[in-house]
Amino acid sequence: MSRIRSGLSATTAVVISTSMAFAQETGLPGNASSLREGHGDWQVACTVPGGSVRCVMSQTQVSENRQRVLSIELTGAGDSSAARGALVLPFGLDLASGITYRLDEGSAGAIQPFRTCLPAGCIVDVAFDAGTVASLRDGNQLNVIATADGGQELIFSVSLSGFSSAYDRVVALVEDE
Repeated sequence: MSRIRSGLSATTAVVISTSMAFAQETGLPGNASSLREGHGDWQVACTVPGGSVRCVMSQTQVSENRQRVLSIELTGAGDSSAARGALVLPFGLDLASGITYRLDEGSAGAIQPFRTCLPAGCIVDVAFDAGTVASLRDGNQLNVIATADGGQELIFSVSLSGFSSAYDRVVALVEDE
């Protein structure tokens, strides 16, 4: 069984480089150069490279032997009600099958393809529209459904405890600056 460890994973650079919809020309509260906050099972981290505020919310899950099982990192998507980012899953999955999402015990959504695999794991681009973000705010867990290379269905459960406050904080830190 996996335990949840909030924190930035090694893939923060992937999200920051591909998901910088909210870059403003000012700084963080108190003119800090960086910020880290916990929000339930999510962590918010911001930096100010070159005067532009860049924030991401993330959750990382590790196994009992401390190996990363899953990492998800999100930022706002430009309209303060959507989100985008990256999901990093372990090796050994059937990449051609992609993944699907299921909120709590609802039905699975559309298949999302893997973008690539890097030494940190296999990456799926994440894009949640405003309606999905609203549902995530009210949900308990986001189930990520993948298929192992041998055909077995695998379900990775992402806790949504703190999702709403982490999302609001990311949006506020970037909009207020």
